Amino acid sequence: MCSMAQHGNVLSDSQESVLFDPLIMDHLQNEVGIDFLEETILEEEKKYDINAYSYMQYQVLPGPNPIPSREELPGPYNFQLMLNTQGSSKNWIYSQSLSKVFINMDEVLPLRFKWEPAREGLFLRTKMVFSLEQHRRDPVMRCHNHMAMPSKANAGADGNMIKYVVRCLEARSQHEEMPGGHLSILTPLGTPEVGSMYVPVHFKFMCKNSCTSGMNRRATELIFTLENGREVLGRRRLQVRICSCPKRDKEKEELEATGGHRPPSKKRKLDKMDSALPPISKKVISTSEDTTVYNLNLEILGKEEAMAVKKFAYDIMAGKALRTGQMEQYKPYLNKIVM
Repeated sequence: MCSMAQHGNVLSDSQESVLFDPLIMDHLQNEVGIDFLEETILEEEKKYDINAYSYMQYQVLPGPNPIPSREELPGPYNFQLMLNTQGSSKNWIYSQSLSKVFINMDEVLPLRFKWEPAREGLFLRTKMVFSLEQHRRDPVMRCHNHMAMPSKANAGADGNMIKYVVRCLEARSQHEEMPGGHLSILTPLGTPEVGSMYVPVHFKFMCKNSCTSGMNRRATELIFTLENGREVLGRRRLQVRICSCPKRDKEKEELEATGGHRPPSKKRKLDKMDSALPPISKKVISTSEDTTVYNLNLEILGKEEAMAVKKFAYDIMAGKALRTGQMEQYKPYLNKIVM
């Protein structure tokens, strides 16, 4: 026993020959059976064979699922996805009622991820998938036109990354292709900076949902999983639509979700009222009303501001036309205001 302790439990050639003496082997085979003995020896060898043990351990670890679950899971670290809605701009906007981001192509979406305790060694896996079950098995990829387009984004991308609709801008991110052509991004998270409770991660989108040879108008979402290299520890998801007019598409989808319809414009409302109004007596029309036509040549900075000025002028004249009954007099001027 002392000799084995001194040599770190390593047996010499002579000691091994004693352990496997033929007489002893014959006795053991007769007593316990050859099959049991061989299995015991193999198990003992695997305990001390580091490569074999590591391989066995690796084989039982669950790999990332190419088609992830949509069920959100805070997990043991209370994994959270946060979006700075105050930081939205004309290039992207967030719908609270739909839990959905509407964003222009080639624009940056800043997201924040939080987990407690904020330990090291964790990873963020990002996958873009189709929302509807009938399309879940299809990989989400860019359309042929955007992949072939000569652009700065394409020039700096390798053959694998060029297919990605979503790209992570963090330098250590790895873009991986999984079975079935599904695309995945793995990003080391590190820990939040001093004084911060979250880690910021930025993403860009390189194609539109409306592109026919790509997403082909199918709804999409991002699935984020918190992983430690062996298993999923948390899961969050965010619906995303890449489009040309985020504000317009947001309002349209919110109306559709509530079963509502876009309210008719005041101009159409006035035309309908005009046809239903009874003949107006001349006594109602005041002769003291100002009928002078003023031509205002204004330069308004900003499209929304210009539209607001036009709407204000339209509302004033339309209101007065209804109050005074002078619909025919105001109607030509109302029609000239292009909303």
